[in-house]
Amino acid sequence: MLHYTSNDLLTLTGATILAGDDLRVVDGAALTVQGERILAIGAPVAGAPQLDLTGKLICPMFVDAHTHVGDTGAKELGVGLNHAASVIPPDGLKHRFLRSVAPDQLTQMMRVGLIDMLQCGVIACADFREQGLIGVQALRQAAADLPIHVVILGRMDETVDVVEMERQAHALLATADGLGVRDVEVYPAELLIRLREHYPTRLFAVHAAESAAAQAESLQTTGRTQVARVLDWRPDLLIHLVHATPADLSAIAAAGAYGVACVRSNGILGVGFPDLARWQQIGMRFALGTDNMMFVAPDMLREMDFASRLGRGLAQAPTAIDHHMILLAATIEGARALKLDNRIGSLAPGKEASFLVFDLDRPHLRYQHDPISAIVHRASLADIAAIYVRGAPLQKWLNSLQAVA
Repeated sequence: MLHYTSNDLLTLTGATILAGDDLRVVDGAALTVQGERILAIGAPVAGAPQLDLTGKLICPMFVDAHTHVGDTGAKELGVGLNHAASVIPPDGLKHRFLRSVAPDQLTQMMRVGLIDMLQCGVIACADFREQGLIGVQALRQAAADLPIHVVILGRMDETVDVVEMERQAHALLATADGLGVRDVEVYPAELLIRLREHYPTRLFAVHAAESAAAQAESLQTTGRTQVARVLDWRPDLLIHLVHATPADLSAIAAAGAYGVACVRSNGILGVGFPDLARWQQIGMRFALGTDNMMFVAPDMLREMDFASRLGRGLAQAPTAIDHHMILLAATIEGARALKLDNRIGSLAPGKEASFLVFDLDRPHLRYQHDPISAIVHRASLADIAAIYVRGAPLQKWLNSLQAVA
């Protein structure tokens, strides 16, 4: 691990900075880092060493609000399979893969997945962790010493009775950051209502209205949509919402819950796409996620680009989605959704000095006229000149971990 003293100061000068929670564009300002945190944005701090970043753009690192790191070792295995055959337990390909891997090997695979996230510019993720309490502990071990915020949302065994479910839930919520519910059908609503009341500070998240079949089944058996039913237990995050109705989306917005869009995953699984234009139109709070590692690389640049173009294309209106909103969804809105916004998600004094340095002089970013649009629609990982994590270059972190190992 890295160690800092109170004298660890560095001022980065000359760059364009996307500053504050509104990601306002500030040209030619200085960003001063002290240890792991941002000390100031504006004028250079007297006495601090300076590094000239003229021609560069400083952007907050990304927040990936929905992931499944457990299937890191199954990359490309399920491409071409439908949603049920790919990921639905107990016999979906993903779950057969998880059962086939030794625990130590699975933990190492997940650690590789988290390093991949860091190298893609992701500083935090929310993971739906399978395999109960053992799965939660394995992901904690995989994340040990890595400078990434891993919000672990565990799940109970879906095949046991409600008494055992509740026992498992209390054990999970004593150590996990919350629950990641696979589907509204898998646990009794009364149990989730009790747990929500007992653990008001934990995150409760659920896949909802991801497939047309699931939404139709809910309407046929209960007369209510999946979203209407899950809102009974006040979840914080509703994932996917591909087949959510306009009334569903309005209800989510009224409840103040977050939607999380995972458009590349939805596309490759063939389930359809969320109506992001309506999400923005009604003022629903939302974040972005990359979902299963087996299908989608944790590259938020690609996620943002696809989400922005998809929203405009489906709406047949070039103004249907605001690229500024898309970048917010990948940064500060994701941090708010995961209750990490006091530490990450934007660049401000007191927050972690975790940011990306884009080189605006590289050929396909040169001559851009809107830096936020350039990040959302044009930038690639190859345009990142440096990644700073908690005040130090990412590679320095990785080197220090290798030295300890």
